[in-house]
Amino acid sequence: SCCIPTTWKEFSLVGITPYNHDTSIFEFGLEEGQSLSLPVCGCILMANIPEGGEAEAVRPYTPISDNSMLGRFQLLIKRYPAWGEPHFPANYRPPGVMSNYIHNLSTGAKVRFKHIALNVKKQYPFEGVKTITMLAVGVGIAPMIQALHSLLTTEGDTTKVVFLYGNRAVRDILMRERLDGWAKQYKHRFTMVYVVGTRWRDFTIGACTRNKKEPPPPEGFEGLNKGATVGVEGWIGEEVVQRFAFPPAADTQVFVCGLP
Repeated sequence: SCCIPTTWKEFSLVGITPYNHDTSIFEFGLEEGQSLSLPVCGCILMANIPEGGEAEAVRPYTPISDNSMLGRFQLLIKRYPAWGEPHFPANYRPPGVMSNYIHNLSTGAKVRFKHIALNVKKQYPFEGVKTITMLAVGVGIAPMIQALHSLLTTEGDTTKVVFLYGNRAVRDILMRERLDGWAKQYKHRFTMVYVVGTRWRDFTIGACTRNKKEPPPPEGFEGLNKGATVGVEGWIGEEVVQRFAFPPAADTQVFVCGLP
């Protein structure tokens, strides 16, 4: 069972590794030689330590480290800034409470965690499942990384997986090195599809569509179609799903995280 208790316990932040322009890997310490021992698929709850009358915030996070890591575990967390203008509430999104809290901490800080039974989702091994389609955007990749590690590295597992991973730009793709490596090593049963862009790519307002020019591909897009991975422009919509996902069947499942 998970070494994090069912009541709040403080763990030390022992490392921060920036991944890209808005996302970092946060590493928390455990006892020496101790494994997190978190069931797959499962998450943990993190809470801030309120100061100055701040309200408590609690969010679930899925580690990107697997249970073979000893003495620590890793979380991939994106910082969400405020979006829009507060004067227009319908079009305003306040900054992410937990994401900004954790991004403002320094190593040595204490952070509260707990793990409860409801945090365990469908548990590996996935009995009776032969194919899985994964759909995720942004940091919704974390639960997929957790599941993929077990699906791909467990000896004797023959499950076939297609992962449709959406991001606005190539630079936003997270954990690409690990995904590319798995796609190459397990190409007989793992298909990695990077979907880059937005749902508005082909949307035109007040322009003459007769003379419309195709927008250039996203920066760095060409590299997504090299090697064992596939790159697709646009968004994870019906057309992309129908093109790549496994068809409905009694022995197939769909994992989803991060989609609106």
